[in-house]
Amino acid sequence: MTWLLTGSAARALAGFGRRPADLDIECAAADAPAAAAALGLVLRPEAGGGARSLRARGAIAGVGVDLSADLALDGSGGRLDPDFTLQRTFAGEARVAGRAVLLAPVEEALARTLVRADRERLDRLLAEAPAGLLLRADYLARRLAPVPATS
Repeated sequence: MTWLLTGSAARALAGFGRRPADLDIECAAADAPAAAAALGLVLRPEAGGGARSLRARGAIAGVGVDLSADLALDGSGGRLDPDFTLQRTFAGEARVAGRAVLLAPVEEALARTLVRADRERLDRLLAEAPAGLLLRADYLARRLAPVPATS
């Protein structure tokens, strides 16, 4: 089972200036039931506010944990379908307590923010970004490419 650390914890490990309040984890939809069971959490479909996903939330040793899979977003900036394979391909890596932890691409947070057209979140991401951060245009181009219409 492959999973990625996402959210503010992943960005903190990538040098962003924000102290995380919880752990956000993302995995492939096929792995979500096993991941939730391993964490002792209950996985449920969740929808609202233009987002749909499989999600499990809880706390482990007093730390909030938010597991998600198959996240899709609809916003004024367009539609963003799940693509865990692309995230995994572009994942970064950090060493934590001697172990490798895969980090979701920083560009994914930006893509999600742009689709939601959330100016406040965009400003916060930019303010927290480390000096000299280079975004990968190829990732953003793939994620933000127009989604073909279905008939």
